[in-house]
Amino acid sequence: MIKIGVDYYPEHWDRELWDKDIARMKKAGVKVVRIAEFAWSRLEPEEGKFDFGWLDDIVSRLKGAGLEIILGTPTNCAPLWLYRSRPETLQTERTGMKTETGIRGHRCQTSPVFRKYAGRIVAEMARRYANDPAVVAWQIDNEIESNHCNCESCTAAFRAFLREKYGDIGRLNRAWGNDVWSGDFSSFDEIKTPLGDKYRYGWLNPSYMLDYERFAASSTLDYIRFQADILRAANPKAVVTTNGCFGEHTPDYYRVFEALDVASYDNYPTLYRTEKNPNGKQAFVLDLIRGYKRQNFWVMEQMSGSFGCWGPISPAPRPGAIEGYAVQAIAHGADLVMHFRWRTSVRGAEMFCHGLLDHSDADNRRLAEFTRLCARVNELQIPESAVLKSEVAILYSYEQEYAFKVQQMSEGFTYRRQAEALHAAYKRFGVNIDVIEQTADLSGYKIVLLPAHFVADETLAKKLENFVREGGIAVVTARSGVKDKCNACLMRELPGPFAPLCGAVVREYDGIGEAEVALKGANGKNYTATCWCDVLELKGAEGYAFYDSEYYAGEPAVSVRSLGKGYAWYIGAVCGGEFYEDLAADTLQRAGIPFEKLPENVEKTIREDDGRRFVFLFNNGEEARAFSHGGKTVSLRPYEAAVFKERK
Repeated sequence: MIKIGVDYYPEHWDRELWDKDIARMKKAGVKVVRIAEFAWSRLEPEEGKFDFGWLDDIVSRLKGAGLEIILGTPTNCAPLWLYRSRPETLQTERTGMKTETGIRGHRCQTSPVFRKYAGRIVAEMARRYANDPAVVAWQIDNEIESNHCNCESCTAAFRAFLREKYGDIGRLNRAWGNDVWSGDFSSFDEIKTPLGDKYRYGWLNPSYMLDYERFAASSTLDYIRFQADILRAANPKAVVTTNGCFGEHTPDYYRVFEALDVASYDNYPTLYRTEKNPNGKQAFVLDLIRGYKRQNFWVMEQMSGSFGCWGPISPAPRPGAIEGYAVQAIAHGADLVMHFRWRTSVRGAEMFCHGLLDHSDADNRRLAEFTRLCARVNELQIPESAVLKSEVAILYSYEQEYAFKVQQMSEGFTYRRQAEALHAAYKRFGVNIDVIEQTADLSGYKIVLLPAHFVADETLAKKLENFVREGGIAVVTARSGVKDKCNACLMRELPGPFAPLCGAVVREYDGIGEAEVALKGANGKNYTATCWCDVLELKGAEGYAFYDSEYYAGEPAVSVRSLGKGYAWYIGAVCGGEFYEDLAADTLQRAGIPFEKLPENVEKTIREDDGRRFVFLFNNGEEARAFSHGGKTVSLRPYEAAVFKERK
């Protein structure tokens, strides 16, 4: 059954508090506790001298209380004695200088010296706990980012990555177009990681930068596998994960979680509500996490209070938000939700990242709401076998995200924004959506959405064409088919290999940034576009929307083509939400997928097993909503989630 847990840092608190905390956890309904992911200096206070006594103690107490344990490998925060004695284990910044030890995450993931020490502490933990039945899973490191270190070890690893890929330097020079700006290399030994205190993505060779991002993601995957192998050597049945997050350098999580047993994520819904940061983005993220392995996932850190470390203290979670956002995660496929953190720290950088208990140690509104959540989840008895079945899929790729970061197209135009906009439109109609890898099997889907497929894949274009001919619906958006695998522009009409599918080509484009251009739909409705405008020439398709301002007024902005038994759309502009919603309704109707338009900010998600359906309705907004659903009136308070059980 689905479980609720907490993240706990016993090493921060006097032992006299431990039993009190465990008793309060049990009373609240906690089932699982994560510990130790930052505790290396307490476990190995001096080189080679281990102290596991305190960890043995807390493991014993948690186990005695009937609580399950997730152990974190503490490699994100190496002890300062390691950095002092072996400075080569520190990351090197863009300036070429070693990172100053400050908060956390200073380690170089490729360093053989660091791996020696990290491997030793992980092996020591595995030897003691890997076969303890109370330890139900392991979390590797913490919120791992793609490896952007510039030390000698990483430079050597980058060169080795390129040698393996290209074989000889002449082939690399041709692939990267190094004759531009006299950039030819004579040997692989001349290639460095992208150093420079004025380092910017926009003015470095885009081919070089995309390969660097590929290397960074690859070396992070190797770091994950290095630790997973140690844990599995101690117990081949060990359940191993890591807690994904979205930072400045996000790894390719599709690859990362291929190597692990379950996908996990740190889920912090926005508490700052602005037009550019709507609450609905969280639904996209949760579907993305589920898509990493195309199966249910875990939340290793769930919002429990105001944030206050990486910026000013945020607003407090509104009444209902702690419970509502946890149920939202469950609705999208979370089988375990761990709340960060049980007790708010009184020291360190995160002392205002609020947990369930405040500094006062008194019972409070958040703890009471968390207790209600635990009771509710236990009462619902939703089995892990209950999964989401979707007929709509968004094809996603971190390689496209990297390529967009290397060369920004226009102000406000990002890869992620396109995917989020499409997702939000279809969620408005209460359908399940999978966010899956671009190489995934498309069988079982009726609608496939392809946002901004910048670095073109000829195989994917052909696969989508076959999908449409057999009765599927495909939607391709602007800036698709622009580049080849080397991140160089294709010498062909856009959208490159997708032009035969879409039946339209781009005659001209206009990167308008945050400006707006008027659109007129073939249905007679008025819309707006921003960021980007492709002026289309129709070659077998029909106009679906047209520009209604600027010098290209009257020209097609969106096309639709009937192909075989299906349809293909090309959206040449970054449109407003109303356009995407109308398009979603049209495609759902043509695909024969049942749908209903939900009130603003209301989300519907369905999990099901062989005999039951669990229908979740979540009000992801600050205004109460009352609406008709399934022949009955549903009323939802702000952030309230309703769950209905149905027999199939």
